Amino acid sequence: MPITVIFDSPTIQIDAAAIGDPSSKLIVGALGDQGGSTIGNRPHGTGIGPGGSGPPGISATAMGHAITQPVLIFQVDPEFSEEARKAKYQGMVLLAIEVDTSGHPANIRVLQGLGMGLDEKAIQAVSQWRFRPGLQNGKPVATPATVQVNFRLL
Repeated sequence: MPITVIFDSPTIQIDAAAIGDPSSKLIVGALGDQGGSTIGNRPHGTGIGPGGSGPPGISATAMGHAITQPVLIFQVDPEFSEEARKAKYQGMVLLAIEVDTSGHPANIRVLQGLGMGLDEKAIQAVSQWRFRPGLQNGKPVATPATVQVNFRLL
């Protein structure tokens, strides 16, 4: 399943195997609109979120040492909810996750939902996914990620 990184404009489809590619064009400022190296709009910030003051969070760099992105290594497809299947309802759920040091998704939250029980089905599926965790100085570190779960009827 391709992973989609969504910006205000444009939407970029990324092959899951390309995540963590050091030659990626998605570098500083790619996940926020203020030029920082973080998720959110914190100018030149070090954390996740809308910005402002407060403690730093998970960042793309820490003390000058780059953190590699997690790589998806095992994926479970989501099931349709009965309600959505009967209504022939389909679409995409966008989730924010944190990949912990053992490669398990944690702190899963819905960024863009579909309703009809599909948000919960997406969370259930992604909670079973496994990643090669992000690394800093060769050691696993918790790393934020955004994943897209597509629900399509055949």
